[in-house]
This record gives sequence, structure tokens and C-alpha cells, in this order.
Amino acid sequence: MRFFVILSIILLPVPFTVVGSEIPSDKSVIVFPGKLGDVTFHHKLHASLENVGGVDKVECNTCHHTYQGEEAVKACSDCHARKKSKDPESAPDLKKAFHYRCRSCHKYTMEEGKPAGPDKKCKLCHVK
Repeated sequence: MRFFVILSIILLPVPFTVVGSEIPSDKSVIVFPGKLGDVTFHHKLHASLENVGGVDKVECNTCHHTYQGEEAVKACSDCHARKKSKDPESAPDLKKAFHYRCRSCHKYTMEEGKPAGPDKKCKLCHVK
């Protein structure tokens, strides 16, 4: 019995260490430059959300949709080009991808009657 008590005390901090280390410290707040103004994204805050945007718990792959859980997270710009592509089969451009991912989640969450970030007023996210 004593062994299990000691083991549980040793292992208790492990899940928090793993969850806390998923977001590198230099990515806890990210500033995305934009023509209308910079968008400050509170990565660590979003990663801790529950029951928003139609998901029970925000996981890495909620936003990083190609993430499989083992490899490094790809930058959005690895697949989403900064400029629109003429190829209809290509991934949406970076602006469209951000707006779809962010605004859709905010809108869905507000439709559920919960507080969320803006989904229509550009200057609430884009700040000069």
C-alpha cells in the first residue's frame, strides 16, 4: 500500500508537465501580422478551453488539423500559401484558413450561448 501512495505522489505532477509542455513557451502568445493590424493569439488560453466550438476539450488537432500527436506541429504556412492559388485543389490560402478556423469556432460557441472571441468585427482581432 505504501508503495502505491509513494508512486501516486511521484506521478501526480506528470500529466500537468505533459500538458504544460505541449505548447512551447515562445508560442504561449503568438502575434500574427496582418494588413488591418496584428492579431494577438493567446495560444495557451485556447488550449485550455472545454466545451467550445462543438468539441468537449480543445486538443492540438482541434486547430492543427494535420497533427497526429507524434511529430512536430507544422506551421500553417507549410500547407497554406500566403497568396491565393489558382489551383482549385490546393489548400485554402493562409488568410482564408485563419478566418475559417477562428471565426467558425467563435461563431459556433456564441450560437451555443457561450462567450467567445469576435466573429464579425475585424478590428476586435486586428489591432494597429
